[in-house]
Amino acid sequence: MTPHARRRSASFYERALEAGDRATFEEARDLDGLDDEVALLRLQVRRLLEDDAHDPRVLQAGLRLLIQALVARHRLSGHQVDSLGEAAANLLEEFGALFATGGEAGRG
Repeated sequence: MTPHARRRSASFYERALEAGDRATFEEARDLDGLDDEVALLRLQVRRLLEDDAHDPRVLQAGLRLLIQALVARHRLSGHQVDSLGEAAANLLEEFGALFATGGEAGRG
């Protein structure tokens, strides 16, 4: 067996990583499923919601990514995807209204 056959060449992404990140990259390659990514996206969305000075575009992008990850993870039907998208849009509208009125919207 030739030395080249025993050792696989670095991937496109590995070549761009620093030596210290290559081991972490290898660990990440071995993961299967999207549970960790969904949990991380949920955490980031929550942090954005808790931050009064958040950029609504960043929140919208985070929610879009979360929905896409959930769709991929659960392989939702088209109707379920539409419902989830509508729920996220409604949530964004409610938060937009809340911030536009200085936090008084929806309070009785």
